[in-house]
Amino acid sequence: MKAGIGPRVRIDVGQAGFDSLGPEVRSAELVSGRRIHFIDEGPRTAVPLIFLGGAGTTVRAFRLMEFARSFREELGVRVISVERNGLGQTAFNPAVGFKEYTADVWSLLDVLGIGSASIVAISGGGPYAAHLAVACPERVRSLHLACAYAESIGAKGITFDLGDVAADPVSWWMFPAGSAVHRISGFVDSAVEEAVRAVFARGRDTPPEGLRQAFELYAESPLPDLSRLESPVFMYWGSEDALVPVEHIGRWRKALHSGKAGRDIVERIYSGEGHDVQYRHWDQILTDVVHLGSMILLSKDGKTFMVDAGSAAALLASGARLGLAAWQD
Repeated sequence: MKAGIGPRVRIDVGQAGFDSLGPEVRSAELVSGRRIHFIDEGPRTAVPLIFLGGAGTTVRAFRLMEFARSFREELGVRVISVERNGLGQTAFNPAVGFKEYTADVWSLLDVLGIGSASIVAISGGGPYAAHLAVACPERVRSLHLACAYAESIGAKGITFDLGDVAADPVSWWMFPAGSAVHRISGFVDSAVEEAVRAVFARGRDTPPEGLRQAFELYAESPLPDLSRLESPVFMYWGSEDALVPVEHIGRWRKALHSGKAGRDIVERIYSGEGHDVQYRHWDQILTDVVHLGSMILLSKDGKTFMVDAGSAAALLASGARLGLAAWQD
């Protein structure tokens, strides 16, 4: 062997594989014959969670929640989300409404070998969550509603112009300058990408039929009767939410028939906060998914910890704050 062949200096590099660029969108054809697009993030042994994003969002919108991915993985939560009709990569089918979407979600869980799961819905995902729960109440481990619609769009002065949204989908995602989301690095840019994907993923000239149908379903379909649901229910709201006012909680309670024995309903109302509660308190939502209300996530002096619900008030009074320490940085 010749002298001098081979490196004189060697530095080993730790990375062997590729890092994830966000949730991988997969596709499957179900027993209904319909082709769906979905994500499945997390170990097979983790707590399964069905995630329903806001109005007009694709399954890739879940990446906006992954600023807490490390915490989600530490807790052990597996997220499954099925794209809604006519949004993102999913072709529009006029025959697919709440009933058909619900059947496809539970059918996918059958394929994945998942029996029961928690359901988390934010904003416009609320009505879809209600139909999922009423279809298979025995499979719902817990239901989590974050500022979730519970009445027809257009009520109480809440109006949307489909043409305006389709012409400028980015504005649909804009949050006020004071919103907590601006503390999340890259959130606004990712939200812009999601807005464009939701409307234009299948081509610039594809009409926004999925968005139109979603608005029609919201307007025409009241919440179903959820009285058969016996699993715990959690509701998260900002007291100053102008888009989905806190009064919607009463409509959910009516659908749930809250007086029924055997069901716990936990309301987490955040004073002074608006329609970004689902992001600012996503960490508590994940905590509730795993611990079913028994633990509160707090931070103090740069450290994050969970305590039993009975101890939280005293710690908050002593200077602790809700959520991950990153919110206090």
